[in-house]
Amino acid sequence: MTTTNPKLYTGNGSAVDNYNKPKNALKTIVQGVRGQNKSNWGLFDKNNQQHKTILSLLQQLQWVVASEKWGQVADISRLSEFLKSDKTPVKKPLKDMEPEEVSKIIECFKSMIIKKYK
Repeated sequence: MTTTNPKLYTGNGSAVDNYNKPKNALKTIVQGVRGQNKSNWGLFDKNNQQHKTILSLLQQLQWVVASEKWGQVADISRLSEFLKSDKTPVKKPLKDMEPEEVSKIIECFKSMIIKKYK
């Protein structure tokens, strides 16, 4: 076993507080996600092919946000706001929609893509 040299703490405040910060941040993130489930209409089922199609269309529309792990990912919060707005053909959370209703959303996004790249 090799020994390491001690390291001098140079941060602000207590070293213990700084050590616990990521745990507290993670706790806030987890609790925040649980609280947002009812208000986030853009939540999707990763096994539903129509939902995957919507994610692809969001990428094509450039409705994306930066992600450290994945680069760019579809902006689910923007999708949620769109589904709540008056501009959507079906005003319902994505997970509550029937396949016919999801098809309307898909056609709406396809139309938006055509208009964007015209």
